[in-house]
Amino acid sequence: MRGDDRYARLIPTVRAVLDTMAHAIRAEECSASDMARLAHDVIGQSKEAAEAFAEASRQHAVKALAARGRRAALLAQYGLAALDADENRA
Repeated sequence: MRGDDRYARLIPTVRAVLDTMAHAIRAEECSASDMARLAHDVIGQSKEAAEAFAEASRQHAVKALAARGRRAALLAQYGLAALDADENRA
């Protein structure tokens, strides 16, 4: 089997991984947003709780950013960046 054939077979698997990564990124971003909202909501009641929620928010935001970087690297590695950009415009 030629290398090109194996590469072509990998693309559907890579796309599935990319989709899973995109879902995980959205979940981390939602968690970061929720934690930030909770930090804002409890600031008057408990400074310690607000700080804990803010820290959790930052951790989720960092995880989302790191996952975006890994996803971008995978897109570039398999030459799918152009395909991903087309999907984001639609």
